Amino acid sequence: MDGPLWTGFLCLQCIREKEVGVVEDLGQFKKLIKEGPSCIFWPLQSVVGRLSLRVQQLDVLCETKTKDNVFVQVGVAVQYRVVTESAYDAWYRLTSPTR
Repeated sequence: MDGPLWTGFLCLQCIREKEVGVVEDLGQFKKLIKEGPSCIFWPLQSVVGRLSLRVQQLDVLCETKTKDNVFVQVGVAVQYRVVTESAYDAWYRLTSPTR
C-alpha cells in the first residue's frame, strides 16, 4: 500500500484582532496563533480557546473596617490585560481564563 494510511483536512481558522488562539494537538498544547488566518490540521488539531489581549476591567465592591470600627464599602476597578508572551499561563494556569 503506497501513500499515507490516514489523511486529514487543513482547516482555516481566523483569529480576530487583539486576540490569541490556543491550539491543541490531540489534547496537548501545540502552539499559540496570532490574529489573522491560520491553518490547522483538523481533526487532530483544534482551537480550544481564544484570549482577548484588550484591556479589561473588573469592578469589585470591598467592605473593610476602619481604625475607628466603622465598616465602609469601597468600589475598586481593577484593569488587566493578557500579555502575548504569557498567554499559555493565562489559559492553562488560571481557573477560568475566559472570565
